[in-house]
This record gives sequence, C-alpha cells and structure tokens, in this order.
Amino acid sequence: MQRLPSEYFKENVYLTFQDDWTAFEFRNACNVRRLMWANDFPHSDSTWPWSQEMLAEHTVDLTAQERDWILHDNVAELYGLTAV
Repeated sequence: MQRLPSEYFKENVYLTFQDDWTAFEFRNACNVRRLMWANDFPHSDSTWPWSQEMLAEHTVDLTAQERDWILHDNVAELYGLTAV
C-alpha cells in the first residue's frame, strides 16, 4: 500500500450517526466531508421529535460550512442529489 489505511478510510468511508455529540467533536479526525447525520425516524430510538433541539446543542461549535456538510451537503453529494 502506498498510503496509510487511515488515509484510505478518511477518503472513502462515509459515517452516519444520530444522537452522538462525539461525532461532531472528532469531525476532523474522521473527515468532516464523510460524516452524515441521521435521525433514524420512524424507529423508536430516533431523535424525533427533538431532533432540532439536539442538533442546536450538538452543533454549536461547528462552522456554518461544517454544519451544512454534515446535515445535508455530504449526503446530497454521495447520492448525486440536487436541491429543488
């Protein structure tokens, strides 16, 4: 291998999470461009109906760009979605 396994991981593996503040705290260690927030609705362990409150608390230290990437831009890019 020409590079470290961690480098391949950071570039090629997408991670999803829901109520996990540590994902936001360690966003740069695992590549903020590969993190995607999910609320897991309609399962009983989802963050709904408190998703907005939880996100406001957990994303307070993120830049606007990091928040956009994690909450919608990364998943849109991965699946080739465009805004309507």
